[in-house]
Amino acid sequence: MKFLKAVRLDDSDSRVYAQEGAAEDGEWLVSGGYAVCDLATGQHFRPHCHCDTSFISLASLGRCTIAEVVEIDDANYRQHIQTLTRHFLNYLGAPSEEAARALAEEEVAYTADLCESFNPDVWITVKRTPKQDGEGFDEHYSVFKRLMIGAHKL
Repeated sequence: MKFLKAVRLDDSDSRVYAQEGAAEDGEWLVSGGYAVCDLATGQHFRPHCHCDTSFISLASLGRCTIAEVVEIDDANYRQHIQTLTRHFLNYLGAPSEEAARALAEEEVAYTADLCESFNPDVWITVKRTPKQDGEGFDEHYSVFKRLMIGAHKL
């Protein structure tokens, strides 16, 4: 099974995501589709949130521009569901633990399914655009070979 980890090449995410906070290098990420504003109307929950081009960290809830596809075990996968369930309950006002868990399971499964279409150790970015009918959005991913920069291995 595969999942996403944050890649920080420099401090640009800290500047771009100053309002929401930036994910730290190596943090586990989810796609973040649950936290996308209304792209069809251009209405953003927070100005300059960049939800159309970012992933969301599970630990800090910060945003990240580049994600690395990595192998993950079942224990980490289950922990991601628990972490996101608590986030939905504590910060986003989920009506019940069952509802929070169902949404967390959906988001974590979506992220894992997304990663299955990529080779491990590639970097990806996302661009979300409104669907033609105005209902929801499409996600387009760009794939990059991992660079030999800083602590990132070949």
